[in-house]
This record gives sequence, C-alpha cells and structure tokens, in this order.
Amino acid sequence: MDPNSDFQKKMVEYLESVHEGEFMTGTMDEVKEQLHENIKAEECQDPTQTLPDPPPEFTDCDCEKCESCENIANWWEIFKNTVDDLVLRSNVHQCRTSIPADEKKSKKERRGCINKHGNCKAQFPRQIFEETQVDPKTGALNFKKGEKWINTLTPIVTYLLRCNTDITSLLSGTAMPLLLMYLTMLQSLA
Repeated sequence: MDPNSDFQKKMVEYLESVHEGEFMTGTMDEVKEQLHENIKAEECQDPTQTLPDPPPEFTDCDCEKCESCENIANWWEIFKNTVDDLVLRSNVHQCRTSIPADEKKSKKERRGCINKHGNCKAQFPRQIFEETQVDPKTGALNFKKGEKWINTLTPIVTYLLRCNTDITSLLSGTAMPLLLMYLTMLQSLA
C-alpha cells in the first residue's frame, strides 16, 4: 500500500504495460477519420473478418535501418492501426434501448443498457484518468484511461481475438463483486 514502495511501482508499471484505456494511434475522432479515409480509398478490410498477421521473424538487430528492422517497425504500425480499427468497431459502447422511453415494459422486455431511471447499466461513460492511481485506503487501481466510451483492453488480446475484449484487473476490492454481478446477469439473460 506504500506509494513509494518498489513493489507497487513495479506492479503498476507491469499492469500499465498490458492495459490500454484509449486508442493507440490517436483520439477516437482521429481514429474514426483515418478509418473513414481508408474505407474510401478501399485499402481497408474489416479486421473482424480476417485472421491476424504474424509478426516478422525476430532478429537481435536493433539498428532501425536494415530491412529486418523496417519490417518489424512496419508490422508494429499495422498492429496499432488494426487494434484501433477493432476497438472502434467492437469495443466502443453506445447506450441504447430497444423500446421507446415513453412505453412501460417489464424488465425482461426492456432490452438495452438503459435502466428505468435512464442510467447506463454498464456504467458508461467511464471516468478519465491522466495517469494510473492507487487508492491508498483500499488499494483499488484506477488505470490511465483516455477514452470514456471504451473498456480497458489488452491490445495483443484484441489483435488475436479480433472482437470486443474487456480486460479487467481484479486486484481491487470492488472489482470482484461487480464481476460476479455481471456474470450473474449474463447467465440470467441466457
């Protein structure tokens, strides 16, 4: 719990290295604009309909000038753009309801994320954090997050699975009960 401890610093550093709460190449508006331009230029395939490309063969070289280094740099650029495309297509939350707000329906008939009080059941929009914060009283982690309409994700998992991925660190005391509630709600809907 000591904010100056080496353990906490290393733990936060590791978790930040595998979690993202924002796009990799820019803001949501910038990613939307780039994707729109790519679609117009017909350079874009829907990444949810394709398999991931493997990275180039690893080499020990890091000169950043040879063909091998250029291939790796190009692959990472394609990786980031593909992840952003996937996040934009499948990880951005849009609050919705399937029935007009003025109609009275039972809970089972009221599909969507808006509850009867007009609040998003998925708790969007999420709070933005400029940097990862550790609550000294509870130990809860608030990860660096730049986009309020996406969940925290791990880019490599998103790239490989090519779908909506929500990576949540279950280290804090509030995360576990929320996860159990979420899974219970999913089971009841099935």
